Amino acid sequence: MMGRFGDDKIETVRERADIVEVIGAHVRLKRAGRNFVGLCPFHQEKTPSFSVNAERGFFHCFGCGAGGSVFNFVMKMEGLTFPEAVRSIARRYGVDLPETETRGGPTSSERDSMYRANEVASDFFAHVLWNTGDGAAPREYLARRGVGNDTTRAFKLGFAPARPASLLRALEKRSLKSAGEKLGLLRTDASGAHDMFRGRLMFPIRDTQGRVVAFGGRVLDDRLPKYINSPESPLYSKARTLYGINEARHAIVEKDRALLVEGYFDVIMLWQAGFRESVAGCGTALTVEQLRLLGRLSKNVIACFDGDSAGRKASLRALEIFLGAGLLGRGIFIPAGFDPDTFVREHDAAAFAELVESAELLIDYFLAEQTRESGKSLEGRARAAQRVAEVLRIVRNPFEFDLLARKAAPMLGVGEELLRRESRIGAQRGSAGRKIAPDAKVAAAGTAASAGDRAEIGLVALAILRPDLRAEIAALGAERNFEAVELARALMDVCSRDESHQALEGWAAEHLSPAQQAEIAAMAMRDLIAERESALKLAGDYALALDRRRRDREMNALKQSARISNESEDGAGAAAQAAQALISLRRKAEMPR
Repeated sequence: MMGRFGDDKIETVRERADIVEVIGAHVRLKRAGRNFVGLCPFHQEKTPSFSVNAERGFFHCFGCGAGGSVFNFVMKMEGLTFPEAVRSIARRYGVDLPETETRGGPTSSERDSMYRANEVASDFFAHVLWNTGDGAAPREYLARRGVGNDTTRAFKLGFAPARPASLLRALEKRSLKSAGEKLGLLRTDASGAHDMFRGRLMFPIRDTQGRVVAFGGRVLDDRLPKYINSPESPLYSKARTLYGINEARHAIVEKDRALLVEGYFDVIMLWQAGFRESVAGCGTALTVEQLRLLGRLSKNVIACFDGDSAGRKASLRALEIFLGAGLLGRGIFIPAGFDPDTFVREHDAAAFAELVESAELLIDYFLAEQTRESGKSLEGRARAAQRVAEVLRIVRNPFEFDLLARKAAPMLGVGEELLRRESRIGAQRGSAGRKIAPDAKVAAAGTAASAGDRAEIGLVALAILRPDLRAEIAALGAERNFEAVELARALMDVCSRDESHQALEGWAAEHLSPAQQAEIAAMAMRDLIAERESALKLAGDYALALDRRRRDREMNALKQSARISNESEDGAGAAAQAAQALISLRRKAEMPR
């Protein structure tokens, strides 16, 4: 079971979906033999390296490494979770997905009514802005702030009239009053029901699928509160929602970056200036959930901060949130007296582009600050090293951890191994009983991997794609030589099953990272695995590569042991034992297999 529907339903959706049709809505594809090719939508290229195989149901880019099934494409393109992608494709192809509702939560029909109520409210507010006398003042206000009509329409801005029951009547006509009350569009008191938003410029907040989930409302004068927002509801959680994500998602994927700002007008004015990858929080502090949502579209997230001391302190607080989401994050420091909205209006897009290009890694700024504050005293450097270790223990990507530890140690004047050990100790204490994050399962696609690393995911891919070979792959016993324990478990789990790879779609989404699923797609595109004998030989080669890696590391460890023993005054005996063990290991490695 994946999400709220079974594997049989997931397989039905995949069988019904036409991967060429789904991807073709975003990429101009041309047939090339058995495949379809086009320019990759996930990175900039001039020569097509993006390939789709309709027969096997996979896509793969030989340029950036992106790949997977039709579900993976929709997830990456639209920033959806796996269950959301399944449901989106199911709606498109008319597949009914009965949903088991959470205890105490709304039914499917109630949720549908809520979405309809929000859509009715959005259309109502837009109608008032453009087609009534009540819209004259907000239209003038938008013009003074430099917001063009096309931009206003793109974000579906509207206006809530000051009369107390305008939206109420519109919802009552459509039997949506109850839904409006649950969403906070309406309030009921001793005098009866009335509109929540009155005399305010309205900002519809949409999810990645374009559905209105909430609203923000701003006064046109100096009254307080300046902004009010929809309350939390079954459709809306501030901590998991980003304003502008629907308008920005395609640009984020295309540019492989997201700009994170603070306010609605920051998003709107940057979008109008050409920075269409801009999003903002919804009146709450930045959260891990918001960054994970962005991380599904791009790992390159750039946050805007004030250029004063308060803004720089905010960037240090944001660092841990970024790391908790599996992102390094970069920061832009806006000159004092400006925010992104006023900066791009008073300067121009080129000036803001220079700020974006100068964005620095938040971790680099953090290390520089710790180095500066530590001074030259022993106590200061020790305190700084402890703070750095506490931050490093949050870093999940092993390659990023390695590079950062190498960089931080000489800056702080402490031993690299000590810094690594302190970071790992903290990480082990903090991660006890905690599920490993997807980013920790495998390095990101495109990162250089050893032959052993490729062999591990290669065996899993073969087991998934060739059910007829699972018993023979299991008999190789290669999982004993895996370094990625989670991947070894995944291999044994797959080998114990008899489903087709299509039926394992939900399992793969739950147990493998996007990068691992992309590797499986790359394997599926190879003709080498089409023939049983060649696929079995490849599995054997992978097993040998893992065995060779284990032996090489054992020999290296023995060499190190012998060297250390030779350097000690009374280590002659230990050195001889290590040398003998090394000779024995080499003989075993040279024996024919």
